[in-house]
Amino acid sequence: MPKLTDNQLIMLSKAAARDDGVAVAPHGMGKAAAANIGSSLVARKLMRESRSKPGMPVWREAEGKNISLVITRAGRDAIGVEEDATPSDCSARQATRAGAAVETQKASVAVQPEEHSIGAAPRTGSKQALVVEMLSKEGGVTIDALMEATGWLPHTTRAALTGLRKRGFAVERISHAPGASLYRIANRPCPARG
Repeated sequence: MPKLTDNQLIMLSKAAARDDGVAVAPHGMGKAAAANIGSSLVARKLMRESRSKPGMPVWREAEGKNISLVITRAGRDAIGVEEDATPSDCSARQATRAGAAVETQKASVAVQPEEHSIGAAPRTGSKQALVVEMLSKEGGVTIDALMEATGWLPHTTRAALTGLRKRGFAVERISHAPGASLYRIANRPCPARG
């Protein structure tokens, strides 16, 4: 697959960070540029068009209907963020979000044994598995080190950390030096099966 542009990566990362997976044009981007990027992502099957539901950002209007762009599994794979649920599972995820937040908070306060951890480890050999391995080091790791190891841009790297938090990893930020932070995982979910 050809390399993605910065604007394509930004749009995919923003969509992956949203619960509903819907794309939002970057601030300051013109309508024509946003339309070109959106259609290129749809053509590459990294996003798909979907009829907008109330409250969803509208990408374009066609035949009197509002259309939104939704990130696909291929889009998540392209930026290295694993899918924890499909857009159709959105309402169920929102219903359990409060409970999951409480569980994540408990996990970060008291580090649990591995057999009681929440979430699931990423696929072996994936970039996310590499990120988890690096974050599991006792001293932690910087965003720059994660970027260098994965080849991701800063916003994609931060989106991956957000994705890990959503999956139940207690990713801690530790002040290291003025203007620098280290990140590490306080709890680690059980290894992936299969």
